[in-house]
Amino acid sequence: MKKIFNVLIVAALLTAVCACNRGYTILGEIPVDEFNGETVYLVNVNDGTPMDSTVIADGKFQLTGNVEGCQIASLVTSKGMTRYMSNIVLEKGTIHINLVNDSLFGTPMNDLYFQSFTADTVANTLKKQLDDCLGKYYTAVTPEEQVSAAAEYNVVQSQLDAHNLAVNRKVYEQNKDNIIGAYALTQLVEYDKDMNYNTLDSIMNQSGAAVSGFEPLQVVRKKLFNIANTSEGKKYVDIDGIDFVTGQPTKLSDMLNAEQVTLIDFWASWCGPCRKEISENLVRLYDKYNKKGLNIIGVDVWDKIPDHKKAVEDLGIAYPQLIDTTRTATDNYGVDGIPTILLLDKDGTILKRNLRGEALEPAIVEALGLK
Repeated sequence: MKKIFNVLIVAALLTAVCACNRGYTILGEIPVDEFNGETVYLVNVNDGTPMDSTVIADGKFQLTGNVEGCQIASLVTSKGMTRYMSNIVLEKGTIHINLVNDSLFGTPMNDLYFQSFTADTVANTLKKQLDDCLGKYYTAVTPEEQVSAAAEYNVVQSQLDAHNLAVNRKVYEQNKDNIIGAYALTQLVEYDKDMNYNTLDSIMNQSGAAVSGFEPLQVVRKKLFNIANTSEGKKYVDIDGIDFVTGQPTKLSDMLNAEQVTLIDFWASWCGPCRKEISENLVRLYDKYNKKGLNIIGVDVWDKIPDHKKAVEDLGIAYPQLIDTTRTATDNYGVDGIPTILLLDKDGTILKRNLRGEALEPAIVEALGLK
């Protein structure tokens, strides 16, 4: 009796272990001889970190793992200038994918992802046209041919953006309770120029948990909130960092002057357009209007202090510099591209956002009350 009891316990434990270890198996193909021996990575789309990896052999690879619910990840491999990448939905079951021809099947969400996005013949045709335009641009013999190719590229890109907007809106409407809908809504924010924080927040609050809890979508919502929170008419958000001149910890609020209007310039030493804006406009405007009530504060982001120091010297920058050591300044202002320039009133209210070039001086003159 005791022996039978022990056998039953072992059987129960084995059953439990098997149940816990049930997960996904990815059976992948890359039928390109040059890629044998290369590594393919499974990457977390939330933060870009590798989750797993394996070596390609005989044009094939296999990855296994466990996942709770569903999660979107990417498979990536490269050699030289050639790179293959495809999204995949991690869910229980066997997933088949070919990174060369983008075929994907085997589990419900992967079948749905393929039909919704990968098999989109209109999008694939437009992408091929974009590649052709780039080929024309880089092989152009005359400047006129380059201009023509660039114009053609812009037209096709606009068509692709409009198509993607419509597709992602439709996919989301049909999948409000699963991860494909969450992914589509995240993409929709990129293509819908009218999407703002209030609209997205309302949509997410009315969606299922698979959508509202989708981490990339939460990141997008936070970004839209930060943009709305630092839009025209709002008070500035403080920034912690280091005063470039003294090397001491300071805040943006410590560098503002209640007697001056202030331009805040998010920039970096390696950014060509940033340096151009500084050399052609900001240095000149600071010299011209500083004694009339203008302050400029450069907020150095995504940079290294020695590189920043050299850029300040090379560009002849005399106005204050705040080094963003916490790497939070751009997040707090919803900035994803530099230069980004804001104009603050004397009380810290944001008067203008995304000022550039010829628009700078008229805005400054108006803020200073000059004729």
